[in-house]
Amino acid sequence: MSETAVREEIHAVRHGVGVWAWEGGAFVRFKGRDAASWLQTQSTNDVLALESGQGHANAVLDRKGRVQAAFTLHRWEDEYWLITDRPQAVPLLQQLDAHLFIEDVTIADASDEVEHVVVQGPQTLPFLASLLEGPGTAGATLLPRERHACQPIEVWDFQVLVFDYSVTGEDGLLLVTETGQGAPLAERLLQAGAEWGLRRINPEAREVLRVEAGVPAFGQDYDSTYRLAETTLEREAVDYDKGCFLGQEVVARQRAYGAVKQALMGLVCEGALERLPPPNAALYAEGRKAGIIKSRVYSPTLERVLALAYLDKNHRAPGRNYAFSDGEGGQTFQAEVRVLPFHEAKSREERAQALYERALSHFQEDAHDEDNTAIELLKKALALHPTYEDAYEALGVILNRHGRVDEAIRYMKGLAQLNPDCIMAHTNLSVFYVSKGMIEEAEQEKAQAALLEMKQTLEARKAEELAAEERRRIVEEARERIGMFKEVLELDPEDALATFGMGSAYMQLNDYESAVPYLEKATQLQQDYSAAFLNLGKCLEFLGQAGEARRAFRAGIEAATRKGDFMPMREMERRLKQLEAPSDPVTLG
Repeated sequence: MSETAVREEIHAVRHGVGVWAWEGGAFVRFKGRDAASWLQTQSTNDVLALESGQGHANAVLDRKGRVQAAFTLHRWEDEYWLITDRPQAVPLLQQLDAHLFIEDVTIADASDEVEHVVVQGPQTLPFLASLLEGPGTAGATLLPRERHACQPIEVWDFQVLVFDYSVTGEDGLLLVTETGQGAPLAERLLQAGAEWGLRRINPEAREVLRVEAGVPAFGQDYDSTYRLAETTLEREAVDYDKGCFLGQEVVARQRAYGAVKQALMGLVCEGALERLPPPNAALYAEGRKAGIIKSRVYSPTLERVLALAYLDKNHRAPGRNYAFSDGEGGQTFQAEVRVLPFHEAKSREERAQALYERALSHFQEDAHDEDNTAIELLKKALALHPTYEDAYEALGVILNRHGRVDEAIRYMKGLAQLNPDCIMAHTNLSVFYVSKGMIEEAEQEKAQAALLEMKQTLEARKAEELAAEERRRIVEEARERIGMFKEVLELDPEDALATFGMGSAYMQLNDYESAVPYLEKATQLQQDYSAAFLNLGKCLEFLGQAGEARRAFRAGIEAATRKGDFMPMREMERRLKQLEAPSDPVTLG
């Protein structure tokens, strides 16, 4: 496949939508009275918490905490559906079967009964929603919204199970249909998606997209000899509060007592792909072994060579540059260490807002109400963000201006259903009904709007009183904590926990200047104190000291990476990205 074709397919997924048949997918059904409770003891995530239509990332380990299989698990009514790739399915089913005794559980490998079609890209939801749109039906409401959620749908004459599913870092759906229906469904999608720029995505491009998204592949980036905490899978696949599961003691111990010896990180490399050693080669830096290289690709998105690699504690600080080699006289290459993923798409809400802003711009320029661009943009925004009230209101108003009053009423009713207390929904409905001569309905909506306005005025006053009361409670509590921590620090000025507590208490009082010295000292007393770095960076950010805040967040990310403290690390990464981002308004690629 040519380099140009690969680049075009990657661009399609990063900016539009792409589709392919996943021939290596496995689909396993679990049924029976004990299915949920039994799966709870066998896997790392909280199966009992799943409601019908929900799903999550999950894994099965051995007693030493090593990954035997990673998958997504979904509940629909009384069944549980497991999706993974076939190389993992065989040993997974063997292990599960070996741990099934007298429980009322039926395991059925349905992989040969279904076929999988993958759709990926920022236009995935608007595209699929447009296919499901009908009179009185908003297509977006028929698609799964939450992470790993699932929903049965009918598109054309295909009966499909659709799952929220991303392997590229973009929005994505997995369509599961009967054997023999996958290829015809993919062809129909390609035909219908021509105006959306839909492209068929081949394996070469999929591999680059996967690595850019930092998704490790079984058999390539990890196997059954790797512990879960060494991979990036732990971020989503573990519930630490659910109780016992096979390998739980090892996972809990690694979390409690520090980071693993090696962890999967990203490398952004200088030079050509050929300079890198082959997959599974040892990496050396600073005269000693630093890790093992895994997947490696050239990324048209970043225009750099990327690699996944397991790095030891001394060589995985994000932002650090090293001269790596294979230690056997091969070529050296410079690489910057990154926390995965390399590419992270804008959120649905951010993209919906960008579409909304573009729609308003088009509407303002459309003096004669003849251009449908704003309408189409707002429908796409609602496909991405179905609870976006401003988009509902704008769409209703613009449709009415275009003389499409029945559509305007439908969307404004949708807004009123979404938020029964929305004054503008009822005000606009009153106007729309007048234009149709439905005077009684218009008066009812006008009266409803007046009642809501009175109600909200009273509630606003009450909310102000409650907020003031809550603020007084927080201030009182913070002052009590300051007094307590002062006593501790008089006895031991080097107590890191009390020092952090003082800084955090001043932070509660919005006294950021007083908080900073304590938080700085806490990071000096305990150099891997991730929470202290996070609060320090926040205080500096609130004080307008952006440069100092960036330095605090970078140091905190490095400390959190060494420690394996992912939650504060991710928040510091997000805040650092916002501080480093240009101030231009968000635009949709």
